[in-house]
Amino acid sequence: MNAHNQSDSSLRQALLDQIAAITTMQPGSLAEEYREHPAHDSQGVVRLGPYFKHQLWQNGRNVSRRVPAAEASTLKLDIENAKLFDQLTDQLAKLNFEHTLALRAGKTSVDSPEKKTSKPSASPKNTAKPSSSSPKRARNSSKRKNTLN
Repeated sequence: MNAHNQSDSSLRQALLDQIAAITTMQPGSLAEEYREHPAHDSQGVVRLGPYFKHQLWQNGRNVSRRVPAAEASTLKLDIENAKLFDQLTDQLAKLNFEHTLALRAGKTSVDSPEKKTSKPSASPKNTAKPSSSSPKRARNSSKRKNTLN
């Protein structure tokens, strides 16, 4: 194993370790909202909140739910974990794609030194004719025998 493959292998393992460390996650986003109402003394505005809303796509629709303030920080961490999971798996996939291409390129040069550049035609020109043992041909030949007798 060369140094490049070894570094790829250790990087893949590091990504897998980071992914394994993520134990909680939730999809979606968390919005923080405030509401403004006129003050009781009619002088100014009172800002109420924050109110938290968890939004996500489910079955092709945007679904939202109100979240109690006590749960908001935990949910925010879970959403960040889901985003981190997506980033790490994207990096792992990219690394594995590159590894596969390098692996196949190495095998191709060893297994077959000649590069094939021609593509097979879309429609086969020389198709095989049905063999005499095919049911269709056997049926046709038995009809011929009956007409000859």
